Amino acid sequence: MAVFREQEPDWDSIPEDELNETFLERIEGLKEMFPEPLLKSVSSVANWTTWFASNTFWLTKSAVWVFATTGMIMVLPYALENENAEYQKKESEHQRQVLLGPTSAISSAKAGQ
Repeated sequence: MAVFREQEPDWDSIPEDELNETFLERIEGLKEMFPEPLLKSVSSVANWTTWFASNTFWLTKSAVWVFATTGMIMVLPYALENENAEYQKKESEHQRQVLLGPTSAISSAKAGQ
């Protein structure tokens, strides 16, 4: 009994401009080239890397938010109060200089040393 086989095309006889293959088809064709355990391990590493990058980004984003808000709540009032105290000190020195004259500024500078 004769078995009739459908002939596969001879790829060398087909002109290059008729072989339209997309990039995705070429990648899909490469799957046949590598063994299954290698494909699974590469896929596993890629999935783990994606998970790690995503979680690292989330953790970093949260840490930056916590430190920024903590800094604003704890440090900003102190800095503003310190600046306000300096302003009041300079204002009182200026007022004393206006009331008592320029010699009071010199005497207060000597007294501060």
